[in-house]
Amino acid sequence: MTIISSNPIYVYFWHNKFMRLVLWNCKMRFRDDLEKAFKLNPDVLVISECEEIDRLNLPRENIVNPSDQYWIGDNQHKGLAVFTFNNYKIDLYNKYSPDFKYILPLKVSKNDEAFHVVGVWTKKVGDKVKGHNNYIRQVHLSMLEYEEFITNNNVIICGDFNSNLIWERTGVDNNHQVVLDQLAEKEIYSSYHQFFNEEQGKETQATYYHYHKKDRPFHIDFCFMSKNLLDNLNHVELGSFEEWSGLSDHVPMVVDF
Repeated sequence: MTIISSNPIYVYFWHNKFMRLVLWNCKMRFRDDLEKAFKLNPDVLVISECEEIDRLNLPRENIVNPSDQYWIGDNQHKGLAVFTFNNYKIDLYNKYSPDFKYILPLKVSKNDEAFHVVGVWTKKVGDKVKGHNNYIRQVHLSMLEYEEFITNNNVIICGDFNSNLIWERTGVDNNHQVVLDQLAEKEIYSSYHQFFNEEQGKETQATYYHYHKKDRPFHIDFCFMSKNLLDNLNHVELGSFEEWSGLSDHVPMVVDF
């Protein structure tokens, strides 16, 4: 059975062979916006800049509440959260490294299904000696750290990367292509680029609007997936500026497979 609402981003395939992943940088105060995000009907929801779980007033009445959740952060107002629904459970990877605090490796499972999910929110953490105080380089180094974890057929790496191939020329944070090549060696690729048949750095749809301005669009949020999952990709959709700009400078990405 397929349920389709009047808003295209709320298309939801109500069938156990489909799984829905949603990622969004909510720009803090997720307690005010979580019901709208939950209505996207995710199985897995990755929220960057999310406040501490205890501040979200969960569970709530008259909504579908999460089956499980995991939050990491130094600031109770602004961290990285992963929520699961429909009886999916979360376990932290036992080799998680606090050196890459906001690159969060989790095992998400239900019955005989298991996914290696890496939630991403790149922010300037760490120290310059270790060489990962910038954005995309954190992903590069953390993927070396988690090579065993991402050597799997069901890997999902998603969230706010704060990076795009267009910035390679600046030399400030020039590891974007390195990460693409690194993941390609594991047969892990971007779901957006696969679905829309677009090249990295030449995206036609934005995930982020600088200072909430429609004329300053960038594509800096990604959902990378194992080829095994991409072969079953069903739909990818981005939220509209008009609908989401009042809540955040990012829009959600919805991925069905």
